[in-house]
Amino acid sequence: MNSKIVAGVVVAIILLSALAAILASRFESYAWIGDVDMKLENVNESHAAISLLVEVRKKNINSFTLEAKIYEYQTDLLLDRIQEEFESADSDYEAVLTLPLEKTRDYRVELRLMQGENVFDSRQLTIRNLRSLIPESVKLDASMVGADFLLTNATNDSVRFKARFYVESVKDYDVTARMKVVHTESNVLVDESWMNLTLKRGKTNIIEATFDVPNGYNYIVKLELWRNGKLVKVWKDAIKLAPTKVIPKDIEEEKVDFDVQKFIKDEVPSADMRAGAGMPGFEAVPAAMAVL
Repeated sequence: MNSKIVAGVVVAIILLSALAAILASRFESYAWIGDVDMKLENVNESHAAISLLVEVRKKNINSFTLEAKIYEYQTDLLLDRIQEEFESADSDYEAVLTLPLEKTRDYRVELRLMQGENVFDSRQLTIRNLRSLIPESVKLDASMVGADFLLTNATNDSVRFKARFYVESVKDYDVTARMKVVHTESNVLVDESWMNLTLKRGKTNIIEATFDVPNGYNYIVKLELWRNGKLVKVWKDAIKLAPTKVIPKDIEEEKVDFDVQKFIKDEVPSADMRAGAGMPGFEAVPAAMAVL
């Protein structure tokens, strides 16, 4: 009789243990961090807002907390701590946590998934090179496709030339252009010209200016483009009014006679100016009508 009682108790214990395990597995709570993506929300001259798109996988958890501890990458000093509460019954949920960060620093971010004091999971992230992000207000998607220089006058003391830069743009931009002439050897600013203009997309934009410079020197001509008071593009090309020969090594360099008078030409109208001219062969029609 006692053996039957003992056997019954053992069976009851086993059944209760199995039932408790089933109930425990049914109501077990857990969560972990899946994929984490970073998205640029906004950027200005000093800061960038970076959103962390965090995939949270969970069971039997409706509310949880995401905490981001932000450290400076070089010194590992804690700079800030950002927490946000989330509520969802979904087992697969995307939480968004936005971090305002200074562009002058690099960061290490410790991301933690929590409920109260209980930490379910954590992830280490690195955010670097924010200084390379350019605000839309000063972005300029344009490129220089060529440059040339037209000599228009010369004396023994000075040379007048027109510098032309050809620029192609992805969008229409209102810009301020600064073209300047710099003495090659000394980097001394010789002359400059400022102008406001609009770069048109889908065409080659001609930016030009005329300069008078001392004769017998070499110069670098630079084109700077500014947007909203910020320098965003710089291109340059060289004009050599005192060229030298390219000679073999160990041979003394010789001066080349450069007669600028031989290079003076009448100015040729630009493409925009030529666009309004009549078609060849039809010039006589208006003249005949005038006579009639």
